[in-house]
Amino acid sequence: MKDYGSAFKVGLFIVIVAFSIWYSLHAVTEGLGGARGYSVYALLRDATGLVDKSMVQIAGLRVGQITDRRLQDRLARIDIYVEKKVVMYENAAVTKKVASLMGGYYLEIDPGTPESMDPLTGQVRKNKRLGDGDQIKIVEEPVTTGDIINRAGDLIPEVQLLVQEVRKLASTGIPQLVRNTDDAIVTNSKALNQLLLKLDSITDDVKLITSGAPRDVTLILTNVRELTRELRTIVAATGGKLDGLGNSAQSSLDRVNTLLDKLDKDLTGKDSIAENTKDLTENLADITKKMKDGEGTIGKFITSATIADNIEQITSDAKNFLGGLTRLDAVVGLRTEYNLIANSVKTYISVSLYPREDKFYLIELIDDPRGSRSTRYTVTRTDNPEVGPPLSRTEELSVTDSMRFSFMFGKKIDYFTFRFGIKESTGGAGMDLHLLDNRLSIHADLFDFSANLFPRFKLGVVWEFYRRMFLVAGVDDLMNERPRTGAGGGRDFYIGAQIRFSDEDLKALLMFGGSAIGGMTGGK
Repeated sequence: MKDYGSAFKVGLFIVIVAFSIWYSLHAVTEGLGGARGYSVYALLRDATGLVDKSMVQIAGLRVGQITDRRLQDRLARIDIYVEKKVVMYENAAVTKKVASLMGGYYLEIDPGTPESMDPLTGQVRKNKRLGDGDQIKIVEEPVTTGDIINRAGDLIPEVQLLVQEVRKLASTGIPQLVRNTDDAIVTNSKALNQLLLKLDSITDDVKLITSGAPRDVTLILTNVRELTRELRTIVAATGGKLDGLGNSAQSSLDRVNTLLDKLDKDLTGKDSIAENTKDLTENLADITKKMKDGEGTIGKFITSATIADNIEQITSDAKNFLGGLTRLDAVVGLRTEYNLIANSVKTYISVSLYPREDKFYLIELIDDPRGSRSTRYTVTRTDNPEVGPPLSRTEELSVTDSMRFSFMFGKKIDYFTFRFGIKESTGGAGMDLHLLDNRLSIHADLFDFSANLFPRFKLGVVWEFYRRMFLVAGVDDLMNERPRTGAGGGRDFYIGAQIRFSDEDLKALLMFGGSAIGGMTGGK
């Protein structure tokens, strides 16, 4: 009768757990259905990863779920059921987002605004409020790694052509342009040097002519009257000499004109500075015009809107893709339990990764005094009846002090958290009930189905008495009254403590510890 009573307890526990899971899911589904909401839909190019009852969120808060998926005009129609309190307008937008590194997608909705700017008229207009059966027309879908690779593959030929054009330009055009520029600079430098020398000579002549002018001005003014009085006499008496003087002055003027003509030729002639500079300017203008008109690969690369859009799209997609990889919150936990009957200590080191607030991955390393157990079976077959039975099996049980590990996936729904995966190096599942604003939790784990007569069932309570500090208590291996022979275990009670660090706590701790260590080192 005792065995039947234990079996009845196990069966009753499984029924209670199954009913709790069903009730939680039913409550969540019922809370989103009924007459307290309305349905809208969106058309997506790719509905991979979206399933019925997938979450629909606004600003990270769940406001609805996906109710149906089907084809419409070669696109995926996704019917979305949202709560009645959510108001959406015709400029609302829906975005398909990656839930975590392990896959899965959900929908994020921007409900829009009551008013917006009309792009055609530039005036503010009112937006229509969406009702039951209306469509969300603005859809943003994430890019996949394959899309990025394909777009990068489309861009590679353009980049190759650009490289070839740059090589061609570097091997022909640029050296020629440099040589022309160098020749122009050399020629212009020579002409400018000659011009400066001639200007220096002219300046010296002018200085020589005008150096005595200040001293002779008074004398010249004094003799002007006398020169004027005698002018007629002098002209009549020396007419031929004045003609000779005129010829000498004309010769000097001719020399000055010749010098000015040569100067003008250096400035504006065929080999002048202006002409060489004009050729260089025309060459640069011709190259610039071709690039502006989109001629050649460089011109296409600079002026093509398609290439610019592709680069911008690839950059944006890569940013969104990598952004999803870095939105992980990590919580590190240290936990110690004291087993009252076995008089032993059990220690946990855990890391919980949260891609979203309601989903996490739990990794644990456990030092269990019960050790890590392994079983080996040896089957012996014999035809000699004197040796023993024809077929016998030997079971060899080995227990070591190596650590155990856990890797579990967790999903939080309202007040419940459901976990499944590997629990202490064996298959298992668990459920947590959160109370008092998550300060009090009741944990139940079922695992290690072959260690004893019944699976190992652990039930405990965790209370956060101070920020990030917890007290724990409970019973381990509840369904097995005594340990299995040679395997250890059996029902035991435990008490303990736990401390947890989030990302921000770890940063503050490292900064404080680093400052303290730095101060101690500096003091020495």
